[in-house]
Amino acid sequence: MGYGRKLDQVIGGMSRLLHLRGAKQNTLPDLDPYLDREPNELFPEPPPITDMKVERRLVDKALKTSTLSWTSSHQTLCPTYERRHRGEYKRNLTAWARWIRPERQVRPTCLIYVHGWLEPGSWVEEATLFRAWTRELPIDIVHISLPFHGKRNPPGALFSGEYFWTADLVRSMEGVRQAVCDTRSLMDWLRGHGYERVGVTGISLGGALTMITGCVEPLPDFIIPIIGHLELQDAVEHAPILWRMKHDLEKWGIDLEARTKLFERLRITNYEPKLERKKQLWIEAREDVYIDAKMVEKQWKRWNTPPIFWIDGGHMSFPLAVPAMTERIGQFLEESK
Repeated sequence: MGYGRKLDQVIGGMSRLLHLRGAKQNTLPDLDPYLDREPNELFPEPPPITDMKVERRLVDKALKTSTLSWTSSHQTLCPTYERRHRGEYKRNLTAWARWIRPERQVRPTCLIYVHGWLEPGSWVEEATLFRAWTRELPIDIVHISLPFHGKRNPPGALFSGEYFWTADLVRSMEGVRQAVCDTRSLMDWLRGHGYERVGVTGISLGGALTMITGCVEPLPDFIIPIIGHLELQDAVEHAPILWRMKHDLEKWGIDLEARTKLFERLRITNYEPKLERKKQLWIEAREDVYIDAKMVEKQWKRWNTPPIFWIDGGHMSFPLAVPAMTERIGQFLEESK
């Protein structure tokens, strides 16, 4: 067993200390609006942003960054959930992002970065990953905040992202839908702000959301999903970090056979890309415990084998591969012009 797999298993086991409580509401009876739907029905094109606020404090000026905020145009599908969305989860009505422009003016290419599950904010990437990327790649970066994370985390949540991906499947699906909606809204705004190319990348959960943006029009100019896939049921069944979700579904009578049928009807696993294969670069880890390499290869073949870059190690050890990833992304950006 390699170091990457061991680290993933250790951190997956420690995640049990986070997920001390399960989902409170069994929303399985309310799932009909999400079942058997086409991608463009679940993820309709969002309207343009009309109230973007760009703030630059003293720290932002020193770091050449800005904070973006706007009203999310996300529309829920479940009337019952709408009350929660505008009530106890109203922090999600405002979308947030961090805009990093090293040259203080727009470069030709901008990369929207979608973070992973449970991340509390943008400071980790800004201090590490983004420094390397903006120094070595000809891009600006906008780091978007997922619903139920960071500033969008509702009062009462034990930690950032607790409410995003749980057995409360209506809330989970709405979180995914809103994340994609906000990312696509931002993509449109950035194009209107002067960027010639706007791509989307993301890690883990962010990688899966990145893939969805490549399945619905209008499309990003390119996507770079990192250690992610759309094989949702496989992750629920086997990823240690998702043990609570699986446990709660079983508690509500959704056994393996029922889960298989349910995820088939949600259909996300079977999405097909509208974005050309040459405009995709997949970055995946051979020893990943959460995003199984066999499942990655299954989707990769179904997506007509786009360019893929395999890194050593596992899910949680990917920072060790940042130099190699950065070099490969630079090659891809040049090749995909």
